[in-house]
Amino acid sequence: GAEKHFLPAKLINGGIAGLIGVTCVFPIDLAKTRLQNQQNGQRMYTSMSDCLIKTIRSEGYFGMYRGKQS
Repeated sequence: GAEKHFLPAKLINGGIAGLIGVTCVFPIDLAKTRLQNQQNGQRMYTSMSDCLIKTIRSEGYFGMYRGKQS
């Protein structure tokens, strides 16, 4: 009986944890992908932090969540 009352709270907590995880991981993964896709002759970024800073400056904060540019 009492376990049924905790299910909605567990679902909400799991959803919040997942949202926080994606919010933190997605920009790091975007920077990693952009660094890996650089060509040796055309290096736009020197480090992961440089990539994130340049992304925020050129595309805004939400640019980190738009995904890979083609």
